[in-house]
Amino acid sequence: MVRVRRPVSLRPVRLRPVSLRPVLLSVVALVVTLVATAGCQQQQQTGAGFGWKPLFGDLAKDTSPVLARVGDIEITQADLEQFIDEQPERLKGDFAGPEGERVALRRMIEQSLMVLGAVDRKLYNDPLVARSLVMQRRLTLDKAMRQFGLLKDAKPSEAQMKEYYESNISRYHQQGLVRARHIELATKADADRAWARLQKGVASKDRADDWEHVCEDFSINEKTKKLSGDAGWMGDGTAVPLLDDGMGFSKAVFNMPIGFNPPIRIGDRWHIVQISHREFERNSSFDEAKDAIRNEMLPGFQDAVIKDYLKTARAKYGVKTEGRFAPGEGMTPEQLFERAKLNKDVLRRIDMLTMLADDFPESDRADDALFLAGNAAIENLEDVSVGQRILMRLVAEYPKSELVADAQFIIDNVNDPKFRNPTSIEDLKR
Repeated sequence: MVRVRRPVSLRPVRLRPVSLRPVLLSVVALVVTLVATAGCQQQQQTGAGFGWKPLFGDLAKDTSPVLARVGDIEITQADLEQFIDEQPERLKGDFAGPEGERVALRRMIEQSLMVLGAVDRKLYNDPLVARSLVMQRRLTLDKAMRQFGLLKDAKPSEAQMKEYYESNISRYHQQGLVRARHIELATKADADRAWARLQKGVASKDRADDWEHVCEDFSINEKTKKLSGDAGWMGDGTAVPLLDDGMGFSKAVFNMPIGFNPPIRIGDRWHIVQISHREFERNSSFDEAKDAIRNEMLPGFQDAVIKDYLKTARAKYGVKTEGRFAPGEGMTPEQLFERAKLNKDVLRRIDMLTMLADDFPESDRADDALFLAGNAAIENLEDVSVGQRILMRLVAEYPKSELVADAQFIIDNVNDPKFRNPTSIEDLKR
C-alpha cells in the first residue's frame, strides 16, 4: 500500500446519500406487536397461557364506548380510530365516513375471529408461526430502540450545524438571477416598429405607447402576452418554461443592463427585453442554508449515534463469538480484507472493512481496513463526516500505525474543496 500525504483518490466525489434513517414506526403498531408477541417463547417452554391480549388499542386506559364484542374481546371507539390510523395512507380513504367506519369495524371483527381460532388451535406452537412471532418481536424491538431509544431527538445542534456550515461554506450559495419581461416578434421589421413605439412612449409619457400596450399589440407569444411579457426570474442558462427556446433566452439576456434593451435575435425570433431586477450570486447565509445543512448532516449524525451506542453496548453486555466465528477460526483477517476490497457495493465494502477492525482489532490489517473504509466513505458518501469518524478511530486506536499521518492529514483537510476536487497541479502539491 502506497502511503502519501494526500487523499487516496482525488477524483471528484461521487455523491451517494446514505439511507440510514429507519422507517418511522407507529406507536400503536409498536405496542400492539409487543403485547401480541410477548410470552410466546415462555408459553412454549413452560406451558403458560399464550399472551395475545389485548388485540387492539395501545394499553392506555380506554373509557370510550364499546362498539362490538367478539367472545370476550371488546372493540371500542378508540380501538376503531386507532385501527384506521394504523392503515397505509393509500387505504385510509376506504374507511372514510360512516360506511367506511362500518367496513373497518367489520375487518376488526373478522380479525378477532381469526385470532380466536388460531389461539384455540394453539397455532402459535407451529414452528413457522412461532418463528414469525419471534422475528416480529425482534424486528419491532430493534426498530423501537433505533427510532425511539436512540434517534427520537437525535439531531445536530445549532453549534454543530454552524461549524459544518463554516467548513463547507463554498457549497452554499445563491445563484445569480435576473427578472425579465419580453416582447417576442417574428421579424426584424416588427421588432424595429415595436421598439420605436416604446421609445416614443418613454419620451412622450403617452400610455398608448407604454410597455403593456406595445406588448399587447406586437408580441406573438400568447403565453407571456397574458402576463404583459413577464418571463419571470431566471439564471444564466435556466430553462424558461414559457418560451420555446427558454435556455437560449436566459443565456442571451442574463448580462443585459437594467431597463429596456433594443431588439435582439434569439434563435429564430426577435425579442425586446426589459430587465427589471437583478440579484448577484453570493454565499448563502447560515439561516438560508440551515435546512439543507440539517438534511445533509442528519444521516451521518444518526449513524454516529447508532455506532456509538453499539460500541458502548458491546462493552456493557459483552459479546463473544464461538465456533468458526471465534477469534482465530474461520476466515482470516487477510481473507476478509481481500474480499472487502473486491466488493463493488460501497456501503457493503465499508461495513466489511469496519467489521474486520471490530472482530480482529489486533490484526495487522485492522488499521489498513479503517483507512480504506474512511476513504471509501469520503469519496462516495454525501456526508464526509462518516469517513472522518472512521479515520479518527484509526488515529485513536492505532496511534503507532504508519497510516496515522495520512489519516490525520485527510481529517484536517477533507472540507477544503481543493483537496477533494483539485483543479491544478498546485492543488495536488499543497
